[in-house]
Amino acid sequence: MFELLKETHLDFMSKRKWAFIFSAAIIVPGMISMAVRGGLKLGVDFTGGVQVELQLVPTAGGTAEFPIAEVRAAVAEAGYDNRAIQKAGGGELNDFLIHVQADAAETASGSAEESGSKHISTAIKEKLQARAPGFNVVERQVQLVGPKVGAELRLAAVQAVLLSILLILVYVAWRFEPRFGVATIIAALHDVLFILGLFSLLNKEMTLTVIAAFLTLVGYSVNDTIVVFDRIREELKLRQKREPYEVIFNDAINKTLSRTILTGVTTLIVLVALFFFAGEVVHDFAWVLLVGIVVGTYSSIFVAAPMVVEWNKRVEARELAKTQRAA
Repeated sequence: MFELLKETHLDFMSKRKWAFIFSAAIIVPGMISMAVRGGLKLGVDFTGGVQVELQLVPTAGGTAEFPIAEVRAAVAEAGYDNRAIQKAGGGELNDFLIHVQADAAETASGSAEESGSKHISTAIKEKLQARAPGFNVVERQVQLVGPKVGAELRLAAVQAVLLSILLILVYVAWRFEPRFGVATIIAALHDVLFILGLFSLLNKEMTLTVIAAFLTLVGYSVNDTIVVFDRIREELKLRQKREPYEVIFNDAINKTLSRTILTGVTTLIVLVALFFFAGEVVHDFAWVLLVGIVVGTYSSIFVAAPMVVEWNKRVEARELAKTQRAA
């Protein structure tokens, strides 16, 4: 088996307090940011909004293709988020599906003949027509996504996250020890809160696609943590606690370091390509995974393992204190 690093002897456990401080320096401001903003910036999937389908028909006939980048520019000029735009299905030329978020006041605006959603569609259509003089912009469909759908989606997202956390805790506690299971969940929550904090600080938009990225991130983080814990368990059995926990954990992590780095780097190569070349629709999805893979690898070494070390040391300290009082 190819090893990127051989016989490293890095002292990770001695840096655990600095790692905790670093994590807190990102997570705490992020949580404060979410509290100040009243939560994350939610996308149309969660809050409701307007879905507009427009088709650009060449005035001179033919099959001229209109670039989606110009559609994004027109939507931005109309004052809306231009990321949730895609070509509509069916194979028709220049048929675009546009999702935009609008608050209640805006969706209620417009004349008696023109509903709020129609008002939004007209604004986008005018900007797009100005950018497409050789095309007729035809409105094919306008739909208002109501708040009931948004509430159902929010509930489903929360249930998916909580269920995955519960199943992870049960599995890791069964395979290792309860303390390893708790440390794994804490590390996974650390990764999610770390990225959520950055999301809030950068004012990024939460969508169902991003939720999928978070669930993927939790799976990767848990997998990486289990690999490290499996090696730690083997070292604990071999050495029978004849050495300090810090020494045993450091040796175990060093022995899995090459595998951890190789796995992370190969995954990052794919995600970098996805981030830069896959388009705006999956941009935030790729961003969450790109940053999350780095954070997940970091948390397996500097959060999950140190949590078990601290737990073990405190348990031994309490047992020693009981023994001394009994004597």
